[in-house]
Amino acid sequence: MRKNCIPIILIKKMRNRIIESDLKYITDEKLDWEAFKDKTILISGAAGFLPAYMVETFLYLNETRKFNIKVIGLVRNLEKARARFIHYDGSKELQFISQDVCDKIKIDENIDYIIHAASHATPKYFQADPVGTLSPNVIGTANLLNLAVGKKVDNFLFFSTSGVHGYVDQSCYPIKEDCYGSLDPLDLSSCYLESKRMGENMCVAWMHQYGVPVKIVRPATTYGPGLKLDDGRSFADFISNIVNYHDIEIFSDGKALRNFCYLADATLGFFTVILKGKTGEAYNVATDYEISIIDLAKLLVEKVFPERNLKVVMKTDISKNYLRINFSRTAVDITKLKALGWKLNFPIEEGFKRTVESYGENKTVQNKFLNTIPT
Repeated sequence: MRKNCIPIILIKKMRNRIIESDLKYITDEKLDWEAFKDKTILISGAAGFLPAYMVETFLYLNETRKFNIKVIGLVRNLEKARARFIHYDGSKELQFISQDVCDKIKIDENIDYIIHAASHATPKYFQADPVGTLSPNVIGTANLLNLAVGKKVDNFLFFSTSGVHGYVDQSCYPIKEDCYGSLDPLDLSSCYLESKRMGENMCVAWMHQYGVPVKIVRPATTYGPGLKLDDGRSFADFISNIVNYHDIEIFSDGKALRNFCYLADATLGFFTVILKGKTGEAYNVATDYEISIIDLAKLLVEKVFPERNLKVVMKTDISKNYLRINFSRTAVDITKLKALGWKLNFPIEEGFKRTVESYGENKTVQNKFLNTIPT
């Protein structure tokens, strides 16, 4: 055995306990998981926050049910991808292709499913890199749809966002999939949402002209294990504050309403759409529970983590004014997805508790990992 090479079975045993239980929860759902057996899945942006849990789920199915699923992750940063999936280091079931999704994609082997999730999704990139934000949603989508035509895939899942609904009248809340409002195409902050709208339209165009079996998911605000603590959004800041035993700081009036969805519930929603959703349609993936930013902060310090003796501090910092579309409310209707049999399992208190605990788990796993490295 080469130096610093740890048996894969040992690495798997060291996987984060919270993630492990989430994967069991997801795969215990009565879906047609057999549809993925002996299939090859291409996932763009595979190491990203949302798609990474899908990668984990496919590989967990291999572990627990011997499904022989091969996952090909299309990633821009190979080192980060390998670090994210360190517990699968050396696995033949997970292969990475290091390239930009906006470059021409050449893959010789057969592809059965394509999941397109490569995209900047956090507001701090919308001003710093607007071209890099919109390009994967347009150029990258075209590249993958063309690949889907050539490979004659069984399914093409496009990751959109609930923000494509735009600004709607208050009477439209919670927003159904067929309700749309305005966006300003000359506003730089629209680069993400306008390109996601275009990506959805491209999916429908390729479906009608070339027969690509597309399905679309529109996640709302999603949180859970693996969320980057420097993500820039308020709820990520809250998690970072709690993990590091710092008071929660709010840089707005905190009145904006959000419906936060725990990652395991959202991931099960994505799989429900792949396996049971109707071709050519979009599905909102969120919760039906709304809470304001300031009430979330108070809930976390007063009820979920009271033992940490933290408080909520209202502050002003212009560096926090990331260029973004500031929706005062983002609630979407999830009746359509629920009609497929999807249900929510994690209330907000439990979801955030699991999320914070997962970072403590990461430190424990890391220490165990370092202690097993041969010298």
